[in-house]
Amino acid sequence: MHTQRSLLLAVLAAFTGVALAAEEPAVPPASDGPALKGTAQAIPESNVYDLLTKSETTFSALYYGRDRQEKQPNNSNAGDIRVNALNLGLNFKSGYAWDKLGFDAAAHSSIRLTKGIGFSEVLYHDYNDMSDPAEGGGGRDKSDAVLSQAAIKFRQNPDGQGLSFRAGYTPISIGTMGTSGGLQSHAYRGFEGKYKIGDFELGYGWADQFRNEWDYRFRDMTNSWEQGRSNGSTAKKVDYVNSVGFRYAPENAFIDIGFGEGKDYRRTAQIAGSYTWKLSGGDTLTGVAYYFQGKDESQLGMQNSQTAWHASGSMTYTTGGLSLMGGIGKSRNPDGGEVNFRMTPYGNSDNRNFIQTWGQDDDFVWDGTQVLKLGVNYDLAKSGLPGFTVGASANYATGLKNPNGAADSKAHEIDLSAGYTVQSGWLKGASIGVYPAWYRSGDFYGKKDRNDVKVIASYSKTF
Repeated sequence: MHTQRSLLLAVLAAFTGVALAAEEPAVPPASDGPALKGTAQAIPESNVYDLLTKSETTFSALYYGRDRQEKQPNNSNAGDIRVNALNLGLNFKSGYAWDKLGFDAAAHSSIRLTKGIGFSEVLYHDYNDMSDPAEGGGGRDKSDAVLSQAAIKFRQNPDGQGLSFRAGYTPISIGTMGTSGGLQSHAYRGFEGKYKIGDFELGYGWADQFRNEWDYRFRDMTNSWEQGRSNGSTAKKVDYVNSVGFRYAPENAFIDIGFGEGKDYRRTAQIAGSYTWKLSGGDTLTGVAYYFQGKDESQLGMQNSQTAWHASGSMTYTTGGLSLMGGIGKSRNPDGGEVNFRMTPYGNSDNRNFIQTWGQDDDFVWDGTQVLKLGVNYDLAKSGLPGFTVGASANYATGLKNPNGAADSKAHEIDLSAGYTVQSGWLKGASIGVYPAWYRSGDFYGKKDRNDVKVIASYSKTF
């Protein structure tokens, strides 16, 4: 940060210039500020100060509570999660000097409020700390604080047309390369560049390090699920991940195409599209379709890997405050297990946000899975209760492949939700939601039955 401040001061000095004069004149009407001391030259008119005068800082506070019980024979903690965590964040976004250059920075602290169990994926997880047997033997969740983003940014035009660029420790979302988030956004060490003409956008992203939400630092990416963090790990480095993406997004529609690679580990490709029909009376009908495929490279990935794929689609009808959704999905991974959407084994280096048939406790993307999803959501503002929403969904899946010739399994899940957002006053925008879920896998080898409930409360304020 000291280097950034020094560079900023150097830019300011070079821009304003220095000229000798005999007296200190009055401020010219067109000047942005007082005359340079000891000179006859006023600070020239410039929007370099937009870096700060048009900046914004957002403070966020988010509570996350979860109690997940997974039925594992002879090991009650193997899949259980109990966590109460508080995340505090500061997110600074500068304006643009000369309407071109700026920088962003963010810092977060994740605080473990009570003793817990399991790998929560919202707190720093120390794989090598086995000091508490009640944690289940897989390490411990801990509190931490982290500088989660620090990046420079460039835009060719204020309206977003033309070239834009980000580099540093930053989220990236291009093609098959994305940044998921829980209590805070994950981020890469890398860059993204986009060029936009009208409704068309072409982009490229590249990164050589990644920081999960459950880590306190950026790390090299590897071909191991735990990124080489556990004792005795034999992880090999994935030098970089990158992706090229194309997006066309006219009014009420989009199509998104991407190709990606984790160097010597995995290649991926995907296409997603959506269109919204406007019906009479203000009703709408929205269709979404998604297809993904990936294949391991022999150097760092699985030898002789076959192509794995997932396809899903949905239709959503909205009338008033009511939304009705139906979706279907199918997945195939001939090498067994779940379809891997990432360009590394772990670390969420993917852009799987287009999956239409996921549930709270499972993405329903295991080999052979065929899944049907139905959902309903209602905004109670239409019934005189502004800020309240309720929802429910159900997934029913067949064809889940078991090893060694065992019969296919069936699975199903029911998810509920209820939320409230404050509509006015000094807490306007604060929200709380409750999300119960029940997953049943039958005799499937890959995942056991789960009972789950999440409570999430959040508040943010931008200055």
